[in-house]
Amino acid sequence: MVKRLCARRWVRSVVALWLAWLLAAPSFAAQGLVYAITRDGMPRSYLVGTMHTEDPRVIGLLVEFGPLIEAVDTVALEMQPDGVTMLAVGAASMLPVDRRLRDIIGCRRFAALRDAADSLGLAIELLDRLQPWAAAVTLGMPAPDSGRFLDMEIYLHALEHGRRTVGLETAAEQLAVFQRMPMPLQIALLDEMIKNADQLPTQFESLTQAFLSGDLDKIDEVARAQYADMPPDMVDWFNSALLDERNARMLERIRPLLAEGASLVAVGALHLGGDSGLVNGLRGLGFDVRRWPR
Repeated sequence: MVKRLCARRWVRSVVALWLAWLLAAPSFAAQGLVYAITRDGMPRSYLVGTMHTEDPRVIGLLVEFGPLIEAVDTVALEMQPDGVTMLAVGAASMLPVDRRLRDIIGCRRFAALRDAADSLGLAIELLDRLQPWAAAVTLGMPAPDSGRFLDMEIYLHALEHGRRTVGLETAAEQLAVFQRMPMPLQIALLDEMIKNADQLPTQFESLTQAFLSGDLDKIDEVARAQYADMPPDMVDWFNSALLDERNARMLERIRPLLAEGASLVAVGALHLGGDSGLVNGLRGLGFDVRRWPR
């Protein structure tokens, strides 16, 4: 029974990360990241930045987002968090049945992984079955409990109110981002997670507080500071494959949704800011994008 419980928790953690990469009260009130999208002749739509965590401070923002969901026709998420998607992500994260992670990364690195897993309360037996990138992802996320993160709450609220839901990416497209990583880069990413295991909870809390501040520049600053010391090829991969390329794909799919009717687009907050982010991208397409007042 314990192994089955650990397996369910691991699947939720991997799915949570997919439904954004990293991307809740401190001493200030939480500020939702919401932008109103307008254009002459089109109904008002919304762009919402999310963070993929079960933290009640983050999930509590649904109180703010709920009325907006009810005011639109379509809700778009990075991926639809349905059962089929979860199964696809879980299956793709696993090594072939006859392979083990310890055989890929070697005994010394696997021993270090075991120590990191113990410190984070993760089962090494499950990590041993994962692709190197998936093991790194699992180390980098807080251990899940309920499986109810903000994106899931937005999705369920939309279904409850009869709104159409769509995914801006397929599971295959998001999986490909990691599957295309060269094996040396996957192992280097795992090394970074192992090396920083004792700092990961603190780093995630710092990112959570930045998210709750509602300051897009602060979120970007904190996130980039946390991976600034990584090898340059890994930083390049993060900026290019994980952000820039996916931002371009999501922007391409958001545009027709806005033309069809009022929509709410909810994606990880790191996809909003920067030159290639969705805020600038939508403005470049001629939309007026402004912070939505609380």
